[in-house]
This record gives sequence, structure tokens and C-alpha cells, in this order.
Amino acid sequence: MKKRVSCSRIAILTVLFAAVSGVAFPLDFFAEGERLFRENKPSEAAPLLYQASLATGTNPIVFNYLGLCYKMVGKYDDAISAFMKGTSAPGADRKTLFYNAGQVYHVREMYAEAESMYSKAIEIDSSYAPAYLGRANARVKLEGFQKAVDDYQVYLMLNPASWQKDSIRQLVTLLSGTIKEREEAAQRAEAERIATEAEKKAAAERYQKLLDEVSSSLQSVDEASTRSAGSENIEEYDEEGQLE
Repeated sequence: MKKRVSCSRIAILTVLFAAVSGVAFPLDFFAEGERLFRENKPSEAAPLLYQASLATGTNPIVFNYLGLCYKMVGKYDDAISAFMKGTSAPGADRKTLFYNAGQVYHVREMYAEAESMYSKAIEIDSSYAPAYLGRANARVKLEGFQKAVDDYQVYLMLNPASWQKDSIRQLVTLLSGTIKEREEAAQRAEAERIATEAEKKAAAERYQKLLDEVSSSLQSVDEASTRSAGSENIEEYDEEGQLE
């Protein structure tokens, strides 16, 4: 029984045969790659989509498909490269490309980079709800809780029917509680710092006062000693020794 040859292998063999024989076959890399991508065959779709991405005037969505294929097979650096290259292609859906790059960074736990990509998507389209959700999740990881709460609230405003709305509201409540606890802790720490500084200042003032008192006392003793030493050189007056 003969083994079935995959579509991608057929496509590659077709290209090689055309190159060797000089016969041109009408192989549409983009169409074939898109079909395989939609059939959830990323490893087979990727090489065809890559070839399509090299062609001048190709459909710019190819960069999105290619990046997603790389992401699905765990080639994260290649995925980010494809998305970022796509942002420079004429007619590309740049907000989606930046958003997808943010998703890859998020998977790699590079949350600062993910936040930056989501922000770029929002700069392009301030009503793009998924980017707010992605950025909020990244900001939670970065412990920027207030900014995360703000993004969650914008997301719910833009997408009030989200199936995640209840979980997001619960998370917002928890984050708000954490923010309040942090603020109270910061206030206590500031009060303690002020009290400590005041005590240090008071202690320094007490020390300086004591130092001044001791110094003043030593000066008084020294002056008394000086007067005493001067009186020892005066001869005593003896009335009996007076001449008649």
C-alpha cells in the first residue's frame, strides 16, 4: 500500500521540478499556504506562506498567517519577525500584527515587550478591544495593577458582552483591594519614615544641646583655673613687715 504524500511535499516537489525542467507551473504559494493554514496544518503551510511573503505585491495578510503558523509550531522568534515585517507592508492590518506580536511575547513571558506591542496596536486603533485585554494581562504580570484595572475597564466598556466579563470584574475587584492595601502600606511606611526622621532630629538636637552644655561648663572651669593661677604670683602683704 502506497503512503500518501502531503500537500506541502507535493508543492515543494512541483517547485523543484519546475526549477530543474524549466517548465512553469501555476503554483499559487499564498492560496495553497492559506488553505493549509485554515486546515490547521501550520508546519506545512509555513514554507509556502514564507515563499508568498517574498513576492512583490503579495496579499499583506500573508504575514499574519505566517506569523501565526510559526507561533503554533513554537518558532516564536520567527513569528515575531513575520509580524513585524508585516507592519511595513502596504495595506497591512498593522494593529492586528502588533497585537499578535504582543501575544507571542506574552507566551514567552516577556511582558514588557508584550505591553509595548499592545500599546502600538491601541495607538493605531483606540477602540481595538483585544489589545486592551492583552495589555491589562501583561500589566498584571508586571504588577502595574492600577493601569491593568484601567485597561480592563476600557475593555469591558468596548466589549460589554464578553464571555469573560464576570471573571474580569472579579479580578478588577481583587486588584482594587490589592491597590488599596498597597496605598495604606505606603502611607504607614511614610508615617513611620517621618516619625523616624523626627526622632533622629530630636536626638541630634538633644546631643547638640548636651555637647554645648558640656563645652560651656569646660570653658567656665578653664577660666576659673586661669584666675586661680594668676593670684598665686601676688606676694602676701605683711603688715608686720612694714617699715616704721
